[in-house]
Amino acid sequence: MKKWIFSVALLFTLDIQDLKFQKMISHPHEVVPGRFSPSEAQYLTPEAVHAGYLSVKGMKIDGFSGESLKKLNTAFTLLEKVVNSNEFKDRVINFKNQSGLREFASNKGLTNEEIYQTFMEGREILQSNTPGEMNYYLKLYYNPFSRVIGYTSGETNLIHINWRFFKNYQPSNVAANLAHEWVHKLGFDHASAKEHDSAPYAIGYIVGDMAERILKSNQLIH
Repeated sequence: MKKWIFSVALLFTLDIQDLKFQKMISHPHEVVPGRFSPSEAQYLTPEAVHAGYLSVKGMKIDGFSGESLKKLNTAFTLLEKVVNSNEFKDRVINFKNQSGLREFASNKGLTNEEIYQTFMEGREILQSNTPGEMNYYLKLYYNPFSRVIGYTSGETNLIHINWRFFKNYQPSNVAANLAHEWVHKLGFDHASAKEHDSAPYAIGYIVGDMAERILKSNQLIH
């Protein structure tokens, strides 16, 4: 039986009347996960963790055209800018969960810095021969009744993106969702849609927060 990973990442454009679903994914740091500051004992300096450059590549894009493709490409540019920044490194390796510990939920026994290094290596489980790349195989679909923003399977490179949410997203929201789904491609999961301290969720939130700030400050360089 195939194991499907359903990712209800990020709540930016959820139907405001769907209170049950909002409650299900409610979390104190839906946008900005906590992190240790330089003054705290558990803080790890970004310089202590080394990583190369990670390129974002659209390998096979199905269903996107015109404005939707333009939005997707802007999201790709944002994502690449964010993940290669020193701030992103700092926020991932110094991520603080709800218990005040420097660790992600469902972390496969890896420390924050090991998760960051795994991320930056860019070796997807099904495409490990392309280090240094975030490879995206995307298909746009439409389900107006679904609460799922995107989903993928551990048995395929393909990521499905629901037009219901994508059509109203800003490129920063798209970048956050793409990051969430791609972390699944590295083999990380979340126990449920409530596990917002997991790597897919938390990294997605970090990307979304930083990408939104870049857009607002007009610092995006194409």
